[in-house]
Amino acid sequence: MYPMNSDEITKPTSVDSNYNEPPILKSRKSVWVILGLVIVLIGAALGYFFGSNAAMAIRSDEQEKAVINIATTQYQLGVRELEEGKLENARKRFEYVIQLMPNFPGAQEKLTDVLFAQANVSTPTSVPLPTLTPTVDTRGEEELFNQVQAFVQNQDWDNVIVTLDALRMLDIQYRAVDVDGFYYLALRNRGVRRILQEGNLEPGIYDLALAERFGPLDDEANNYRTWARFYISGASFWGVDWARVVSSFAEIYPSLPNMIDSSGMTAQERYRVGLIKWGDQLALEEDWCAAYEKYELAFAFVVDETVAPTATAVYDKCHAPEETEAPSETANPTPTTTVEGTIEPTLETTETPVPGETPTP
Repeated sequence: MYPMNSDEITKPTSVDSNYNEPPILKSRKSVWVILGLVIVLIGAALGYFFGSNAAMAIRSDEQEKAVINIATTQYQLGVRELEEGKLENARKRFEYVIQLMPNFPGAQEKLTDVLFAQANVSTPTSVPLPTLTPTVDTRGEEELFNQVQAFVQNQDWDNVIVTLDALRMLDIQYRAVDVDGFYYLALRNRGVRRILQEGNLEPGIYDLALAERFGPLDDEANNYRTWARFYISGASFWGVDWARVVSSFAEIYPSLPNMIDSSGMTAQERYRVGLIKWGDQLALEEDWCAAYEKYELAFAFVVDETVAPTATAVYDKCHAPEETEAPSETANPTPTTTVEGTIEPTLETTETPVPGETPTP
């Protein structure tokens, strides 16, 4: 044996820093990590799967609703054209409805009625006569559809509607869903333009009603239609019932103060004038304070110098102090003898006699 030096004896044993864990522990950790990744991937795949299915279901429902709306509209138009004797147009509409929805209620029966009516149309003369047909647009469906898209880009809603009508006359079935969508867009925007910019309130309301045949109106367009109806209602009471005039235009002017009708008078101006006229009416009824309240609301927009003197007088009447009756003097009549000997009543007074004089009896 070799002798050990003192350093070797006193030096403590330390753990090697390069010590490696047993391979069994490492393999267990790797398994758990891989298992966690697999679970995450499976969860992501399931989420994507269910989310995609839900989105597809929503899109399918919306498409089904659109098809039902279109079929309903075409069916109603076909019924009307059948009643008007436009048999060929009615036949095309019912055939289109059956193509969209084979089980649409009543469509097959109406198509049978149309075919029966066409078969029973009699021709009284045996000599063939030239058939007069209106001149139709001979451009192809695709060209017309492209023209519609160009008009939509330019927001030329009048020409969009005219071109769509021509396309429907040429082929009622051509890209029916897209055509209905353009009808909705054009009618909705033209109706809003007529209400807000042109002052054509009734035509604007009618356009929005037609747009509803192709789909529900958005909240903005629906509000414009409501305010237009308030305007028409308020204007109908002009000069007849000023309270109703003010009530109607009070709903409009905070949101659309510049809305006009064919007269060019804004909603705010109608509200202001209505307040003044209502105040005049209340002043005639001597309801001074209520009249001044209406003048004050009208002057919040602009002080009308022609109305200011009346408003001032009404204000004075409203704030005038209440009149009180003066107390009456109490007097006791005492008889006095006149020269002729007749008795006349006189009033006793409580005057104090002047010093040095004797009061007269």
